[in-house]
Amino acid sequence: MYIWTQWKHLLRFDPTQLTRQKFESFARAFQAKGSPLDCIAGLIDGTLQKNAWPVQNQRLVYNGWKHIHCLKYHAVISPDGLVIHVYGPVDGRHHDETVFKESGLSELLEKHFWTPQGQALYLYGDPGYSVGPHLISPYKDPGLTAEKQAFNTAMSRIREPIEWVFKEVAQQFTFIDFSRSQKILLSPCGLYYLVSLLMCNAHTILHYPQIPQYFTGGPIKDSDLDSWCLDSVWEEVEVEADAYIGSEEEEAAEDSNSEDSDTVDQ
Repeated sequence: MYIWTQWKHLLRFDPTQLTRQKFESFARAFQAKGSPLDCIAGLIDGTLQKNAWPVQNQRLVYNGWKHIHCLKYHAVISPDGLVIHVYGPVDGRHHDETVFKESGLSELLEKHFWTPQGQALYLYGDPGYSVGPHLISPYKDPGLTAEKQAFNTAMSRIREPIEWVFKEVAQQFTFIDFSRSQKILLSPCGLYYLVSLLMCNAHTILHYPQIPQYFTGGPIKDSDLDSWCLDSVWEEVEVEADAYIGSEEEEAAEDSNSEDSDTVDQ
């Protein structure tokens, strides 16, 4: 709760950090990776976090598509692999389009999602989203032309990394992926997942995992992002080599004594 209270603003659309110049650099990164458009500056998708079967009000969190009880979250990521906006948790039965309308994100995009030259920028989502101001989704016509099919194919490669974010969170913080421990009304399931996303952002800044390498071939140099983690209240502690060796010798002696005692018992 302390971590979330202090740092929750980092998972909310922050125009003081997400400037128009930065959005323009995001659009260039997507285009360099193969985006047919020069105005895609972020990816949006929803994820379902499975929960234990609730005793009461089961239908509120039951998702008929996946046939699970869950909570839903919507996340927006940038090409540097960071989650720059999260909305949730909401009931798992809601559709992606419904959650997007409820989130109020469209108003934020209308106000801030522009280049310095005044060109509109867009988020790209899966077919669950409809096309609207600052939001683009794949073509869904029954008979797609070759051009439309080529667009969908190219953008599917661009959109794939947002799935990696949800995978990364589950791998780094396996506790949230164990549904039996996620008991609605008995444990703060939403808080666990949101803090995990926040800590996953910190992990991305420090280690530059799969997504930044996918878009740039290496880490993105951003001093502001580095200082976000490095200029913290925590300090690194130097451990002397002699002390470390001494602790190893003590552990070895304890292991030897325990083996001798086992032999006597036998």
